Amino acid sequence: AMKNLIASLMLGVLCLAAPAMAAESLHVMDPWIRAAPPVAQTQAAYMTLHNVGTQEKVLVGASTPAFAKVEVHETVQHEGKSLMRPKPTLPIAPGAQVQLAPGGLHIMLIGPQKPLQPKEQVTITLKFSDGSALPVIAEVREATAASPKGAGGEHQHH
Repeated sequence: AMKNLIASLMLGVLCLAAPAMAAESLHVMDPWIRAAPPVAQTQAAYMTLHNVGTQEKVLVGASTPAFAKVEVHETVQHEGKSLMRPKPTLPIAPGAQVQLAPGGLHIMLIGPQKPLQPKEQVTITLKFSDGSALPVIAEVREATAASPKGAGGEHQHH
């Protein structure tokens, strides 16, 4: 019985530390922004979000100094057309991976402060419903170099 008591005490301590650790419970893999012509007013950022924690994480928004506005969008097929609609909340279940990829969910970057060149890095801060924030550094890439495999040697260091 003593063992159980210690275990539940440990659990209690872990729960108290949860808010501070919220951002660490989410791993972001391969964040990138699709390069766009200098005249483009919107760009899309993609990444894979992996919830390694035990609590659901809900992405409720994002911000970046490089753009006036950031929204999470999803692409939905409707009567044969691709429509984009805002997704104000994106839940990520414990242990789940949510992929933000072309043709699906993505982060819409609206109103660039200046045109971005390929290889430039942009910090996007993801915001979650529990008040935590997670800065992610996304690299601007040509759409053709989107796949991490065979995108040239420089991407192999992850």
